[in-house]
Amino acid sequence: MRLPARPALRPTYLAAPSNHRHPNAEPHVTTDSSQALPDPVRSAGATSARELDVRAVIEKGGDPFRLIMSTTKELADSEALHLIVGFEPRPLFTVMSTMGRAAHVEERDGVFHVWFYKSGGPAKAATAPTAAPRAALKEPVKLDVRGLEPPQPMIRVLETLTELGDGAQLLVHHHREPVLLYEKLEARGYAARATKRAEGDWIIHIAPSWAFEQGPR
Repeated sequence: MRLPARPALRPTYLAAPSNHRHPNAEPHVTTDSSQALPDPVRSAGATSARELDVRAVIEKGGDPFRLIMSTTKELADSEALHLIVGFEPRPLFTVMSTMGRAAHVEERDGVFHVWFYKSGGPAKAATAPTAAPRAALKEPVKLDVRGLEPPQPMIRVLETLTELGDGAQLLVHHHREPVLLYEKLEARGYAARATKRAEGDWIIHIAPSWAFEQGPR
């Protein structure tokens, strides 16, 4: 079974409306007090937020994805990320959900304020998981993400795994090695093996972690 490749379009969260301008030349990070947090964010256990305004980056043609991800990784469980952008960054919601963060959106005079927060509050001590029977390993599905700009390849992979369900395997045709994807896969119980066939030509085999542990079948 092969999923057709989608057109290599620039994702909407990277394309700001042309009539929107922000005076700042660079993104900035500040800290909000707990009083500045919306009720749903504070009720989830967040006590503060880091404000990240990326409008200037996008207006200059830049991609703020790596900056958003690096800032998010620095957050404590009790901190939220307060992202300021000129449009609703819906594709980013899927990526953040893999990091255990929900989104709360407010629009003010054409500017979107998005808080990404730990939906379950501060992390609790882990308990030993109950062993569950493994799902049957499914036949690999081919997925071509060449030409898509970040974070669309990651989103396509994660959404396809969700659609296929337990035991899913993917053979992803990529233009580079998706190193930022690996920790997201690990959190979902998957692993990946990357093979570089030529410059700009990678095949990423994704399967449940246990499928690689048991070796060739």
